[in-house]
Amino acid sequence: ESPAGYRRAFSSVRSSPVKPRIVLLLVFAAAACRRDVLPPRSNRTPVVLISIDTLRSDHLPAYGYKGVDTPNIDALRGDAIRFEHAYSHVPLTLPSHATMLTGRLPADTGIRDNLGFNLAANVETLPALLKRNGYETGAAVSAFVLHSETGINRGFDFYDDNVEINPHSLSRSQRSGGDTIRIAKNWIKPRASKPFFFFLHLYEPHTPYSPPQPYPQTYDGEISYVDDLLGGFFKFLKENGVYEKALIVFVSDHGEGLGDHGEEE
Repeated sequence: ESPAGYRRAFSSVRSSPVKPRIVLLLVFAAAACRRDVLPPRSNRTPVVLISIDTLRSDHLPAYGYKGVDTPNIDALRGDAIRFEHAYSHVPLTLPSHATMLTGRLPADTGIRDNLGFNLAANVETLPALLKRNGYETGAAVSAFVLHSETGINRGFDFYDDNVEINPHSLSRSQRSGGDTIRIAKNWIKPRASKPFFFFLHLYEPHTPYSPPQPYPQTYDGEISYVDDLLGGFFKFLKENGVYEKALIVFVSDHGEGLGDHGEEE
């Protein structure tokens, strides 16, 4: 195809419900065999990485589950491409996020567990890469195990990890997703018209399963609650002109046992 052919293909898809930011992935793939038609790199597109801790894909309606309603996640799914086969390299919060933010395996990152490990000094990070490309970088996390002393904050201009420690269980040292989202909004709002990268980490539906009323005190109840929280966050992004122009990546670091193979968590 000629370069004009690529432009026609891109224009025809723009009128469909699929967002242009997603279609760009297809354009990159199609143009890969023609160096002279590669589109320019973007240094303006906002990037929002949303990680919902301990969320099983098979407990989401987007993957066919009927036991819970997630209208806000479903709406995002309607604007996006759903990946059917995406795998966590480690079923633990810190090492899994280290892989997400570096593209490197635990043997390379140096982080193999939630406690006692730090990010290797020679490992490049996504926020550091984006900073060099003109982005401001921010993050707000909801679990103590993602605290900045591990090095997971490398490359971030702003990294809020102010999580109260539970003396009985560090893995349950967490803060409410609503509090974390408020921090995210406060950081994003004055930067809505600028290129930025924000990493939002929410700890629902991690144990203990204790969402506020009227949500049931179950794993699925926590999923329903975090969906409600995300609805407010997506509304904020739309009101501030970010949603339509952003690359939004919605993932989980790992799933939950729920009794499978004798594993509860």
